[in-house]
Amino acid sequence: MIMRLKWWIICSIVLSVACFLFMHYIRTNIWPNPNSLFAPPQLLMLSTLFMGLASATVPVTAYLNYRFAKPDWYTRDKSRLLRQGSWVGLLGVLLAYIQLLRAFNWAVAFVLVGVFIFIELFFLTRE
Repeated sequence: MIMRLKWWIICSIVLSVACFLFMHYIRTNIWPNPNSLFAPPQLLMLSTLFMGLASATVPVTAYLNYRFAKPDWYTRDKSRLLRQGSWVGLLGVLLAYIQLLRAFNWAVAFVLVGVFIFIELFFLTRE
């Protein structure tokens, strides 16, 4: 089990570095279209942000699950790392999109974080 977690961590770190380097390339070399909210550069940036955040979260969730979850958590729930990383990626994309709409405030952020925490708690207590 430990070897599989190491491979997950190594692959996710490589993917997150590649995604964040690509995001830097998008920011510095591609001009956005100010007339459209769903122009290809914005969609490319949001999808790369999702992949970057989701893959950067996998090592953190792997450590926290290894440290605090039951010893056989990996055999019972093999998709836990991907699910938790996807929640963080989706939250980051939603907050970035709300910021693009210029409707972001801290109350919206706290409500969305609370909703995602409650959804993950539902999945964890279902086991």
